[in-house]
Amino acid sequence: MRILLTGAAGWFGAFALESLIERGHEVVAWSGRTQGERRFQDRSIVLEPIDLGHPDQERLVRRLDQVDPEAILHAAAIASADAAFRDPDQAQRVNVQATETLGLWCALRRRRLIFTSTDLVFGGSGPPRRETDPAQPSLTYGRTKLEAERRLAQVNPEALSVRLSLMYGLTRSDRLSFFDQVLADLAQGRPRALFIDEYRTPAHAPTVARLLVEWLESPTFPSGLVHVGGPDRLSRFDLVRQAAACLGLDPQLVQPSRMIDTRFNEPRPADVALDTTRLHALNPRHRPQTVSLELTSRKS
Repeated sequence: MRILLTGAAGWFGAFALESLIERGHEVVAWSGRTQGERRFQDRSIVLEPIDLGHPDQERLVRRLDQVDPEAILHAAAIASADAAFRDPDQAQRVNVQATETLGLWCALRRRRLIFTSTDLVFGGSGPPRRETDPAQPSLTYGRTKLEAERRLAQVNPEALSVRLSLMYGLTRSDRLSFFDQVLADLAQGRPRALFIDEYRTPAHAPTVARLLVEWLESPTFPSGLVHVGGPDRLSRFDLVRQAAACLGLDPQLVQPSRMIDTRFNEPRPADVALDTTRLHALNPRHRPQTVSLELTSRKS
């Protein structure tokens, strides 16, 4: 299958690209500004810089017509909360406008589309959130993702929006996540302070990437909205201590701190753990493991 991957140069995009190649797909890889190639196994994939936030969305449509993908995995985004806050107009163009354009293109041609959204469409705290629970984001980033979900549902009800929780895994690209940076510090014997009062349901990025690719391939493609997260509600402190222990690093270097004592540009939600009941109904074979098992069994 010829699959377009947006955000191919990003941290999660590298996991998605690897999974698509492993499963034998023809990949059209779009990046924001990054040029060059990505090599996986014996294949080299050229990254094509595409400005999804360009005001003239007809340029995007023309390029879509040229590459004519059979399916799209839309992972590109202004994904940093700080970046979205600093430039909300660009976040609106990339996160909302481009998603709507891709959705309409796929709807008119009956092509499959998976859009990666976020658990940060929720704010505040509460029990693990279901897809039907009201979303009230406190961050500009979360607001753009929620608007993108709603616009996509209007123009393409057959598309799938996937709300992803905080992800972890050892990077496959030159992009380092917060998780990678913390582990690098621990490996150098430098202590890191992490929040004990911010809760997510962390998911293993390579496992998530494989799941999304399997959905694109499935004879029964799901639509609508689904939550994807790991099996446990964890703080960042818990996540990194578990990862450090199974990777042979000193978990005592992970020190507790509190989000409530930290100043941000916008209020951060304290608990956006996701209920993944629908995920397991859609894919009963999907059995996410604990952080320790994921990292040790897959060495990633």
